[in-house]
Amino acid sequence: MSKPTISEVLPRGTLQRFGIAGGFNTFLFWVLWELLRLTPLYGDSNETLLWSLAWLGSSIIAHFVHRMFTFDGRRNLRTTVLGAVSVYAVGMMGSTLTFDTMLTMFDHLPIRLLFFINIAVWGLFTWASMRWLVFGYTNIEEE
Repeated sequence: MSKPTISEVLPRGTLQRFGIAGGFNTFLFWVLWELLRLTPLYGDSNETLLWSLAWLGSSIIAHFVHRMFTFDGRRNLRTTVLGAVSVYAVGMMGSTLTFDTMLTMFDHLPIRLLFFINIAVWGLFTWASMRWLVFGYTNIEEE
């Protein structure tokens, strides 16, 4: 009896596989955000600008992580990069607006809790958009 492969346990395109890659991407985003909060930019700007900068930086890495691990590379790189940039741009605008709103409405809650709530909500949007719009993922067996 052979051990099941990762693709048998976690098929490409599934929310679970996206969650693993997304966890890695979110960790990178969080580290970048925390590092930006240690720079002089933090004193000269606000949390919303730092959120946007961290989102932009981590989105570039996230596209390639999802291309290699979550989905697959069957579609043309140019097509997936352009699609991912569009999805991440909408996600950046939406998540920045909701993050900024949450900072105002829920200022009594810890900022890192707001960070994780916002990431979870926008992560679902990103998964659905990347799966169907960017990578055009279907259940076709891997070649």
